[in-house]
Amino acid sequence: MKLSELLNGTAVILPADRDATISSLEDDSRRVVPGSLFIAVRGFETDGHSFIKQAFDRGAAAVVAEYSVACSHDLLINPSGDNRALLAELAARFYHRPWEDIITVGITGTNGKTSTARMLAWIMEAHGSHPGVIGTVGHIIGGVAQSASVTTPGSLEIARLMAHMRDSGDRSCVMEVSSHALSMARVDAVRFDVGLFTNISQDHLDHHGTMEEYLECKLRLFDLLKSNGTAIVGTYANGHPDVAGALTFGTEENDDFRISDIRVWRKGTRFHLKNAGAIIPVNLRAPGRFNAYNAAGAVAAAAALGVDPVSAAESLSGFPGVPGRFEVVDRGQDFLVAVDYAHTPDALERVLRQGAELKSGRLISVFGAGGDRDRGKRPLMGGIASGISDLTIVTSDNPRTEDPGAIITDILSGIPQEKLKVGEVLVEPDRRKAIRTAIGMAAEGDVIVIAGKGHEDYQILGRKKVHFDDREEAAAALGEVIDHDAR
Repeated sequence: MKLSELLNGTAVILPADRDATISSLEDDSRRVVPGSLFIAVRGFETDGHSFIKQAFDRGAAAVVAEYSVACSHDLLINPSGDNRALLAELAARFYHRPWEDIITVGITGTNGKTSTARMLAWIMEAHGSHPGVIGTVGHIIGGVAQSASVTTPGSLEIARLMAHMRDSGDRSCVMEVSSHALSMARVDAVRFDVGLFTNISQDHLDHHGTMEEYLECKLRLFDLLKSNGTAIVGTYANGHPDVAGALTFGTEENDDFRISDIRVWRKGTRFHLKNAGAIIPVNLRAPGRFNAYNAAGAVAAAAALGVDPVSAAESLSGFPGVPGRFEVVDRGQDFLVAVDYAHTPDALERVLRQGAELKSGRLISVFGAGGDRDRGKRPLMGGIASGISDLTIVTSDNPRTEDPGAIITDILSGIPQEKLKVGEVLVEPDRRKAIRTAIGMAAEGDVIVIAGKGHEDYQILGRKKVHFDDREEAAAALGEVIDHDAR
């Protein structure tokens, strides 16, 4: 594609003698090849303008900057000073707006995005729509799984992934859309056939400032609908927005998809979904009351795309669950161990109440909180865990550059002191030891919930990422207990 074609209509002025054929569009100088157009974007930790020389050294045909920097090459300057928004538009042009060629679904909300997205993709695959997926636990393109480092990648990567889906024969894309993505122009150019809002609760206030700003950011998804697109809103949790013309799913009588008669046991979940006068039974192999809400959202989205709700619900009977979402670790023990991604107050409360519903003995929780993130939620999570669990073990999550002890102190500030005094709350900063402590203390009928990391297979200590998987650690600890009991 010609540089002049890419920049046509933007605020960037291209001198008449500077046109070139662009081989690729890049915002990472390490990916630049001869003929690339490099867009310098300012990030939270690094500034792309610091890598302009490296981009030219690697053969960039041109560089668009937000401001002038000392350089031996002529730069193209974006007078708006907003290269994030520019990159979103240029990526759309370079990859020929792939979302116009496939069915697209965007799912936002504090909790439930991943499970709802994977359930919807399962339904769509069962009905011949061959979906691609962009989300937290990984992407799926042309039926091939790829790793993911963030919930919603940057605008350039989104365009690349969707173009790859289109070219690989995928007929649809289900995307998790984070609040960061909505606030940082990552999806500004994308258009969706369906936009689905799951719920909202406290998270990311270090980025958004207030809950009002957080909600407003989430609602931007509905501004990105195609002309005939459908908005869907979950009404089952506090704080849900009132969106004119939206379909709703929840537990209220006037919801378009009404959830009732939820039954949960260790092997699965059952409920009824009422829609247009029909009562639809839904059976899931995945345990968890919250899965009823996620499944209802998935069925509602499928129905908006033309899938019969009864058929959509029936297809979910084979859904195997989502990695790290109340994922059971079973080595034949007589107590339940589940690993979950819950890392917000609301998500932690939901998963622990689910654990309490399944126990016949004690509920033991193991959790921490991420460093360099919203500190305000830490004492809330401490209060929730100690209030629901019979035994709470506070440990480290991803401390990042914060002192793990300081994070734990923040968590403990929300826990009544008497619970610490009587031994209902333990502190073990070493996450591996904390998991082993919980499993070593468990008895028949107990439920252990290891929360916070779910599918993640790493810990971030300082700026270093080291391998750590709660599921592996739980399985290893269970193996030790089983071997010991067998002696």
